[in-house]
Amino acid sequence: MAEVIVTFFLFFAVTAVTALLFGGWVIISICRLVWRGISTMTGLPDHARLINTSASAMRACSNTRCKGMNPVSARFCRRCGQHLPEAQHVAVRRAAMW
Repeated sequence: MAEVIVTFFLFFAVTAVTALLFGGWVIISICRLVWRGISTMTGLPDHARLINTSASAMRACSNTRCKGMNPVSARFCRRCGQHLPEAQHVAVRRAAMW
């Protein structure tokens, strides 16, 4: 009889811990979604957008010995510390494609 009680206790304990972990994950996911919505509406920087540094948003260091990849927004090379030149703004003329 004692084994049955222990088995039921363990079953319910594991189920409760699993439910708590899943509930916490759901709450955190909802909070992150709300924060992204608020930051989009107010113009605040979103943490996920700050971390996103894909290959298209990278540039190589101008130092011939380094050539380390850095985000476009970086002012100094992450690898050697050399000052990176400012990004040049190029006027782009768009043509309609019919």
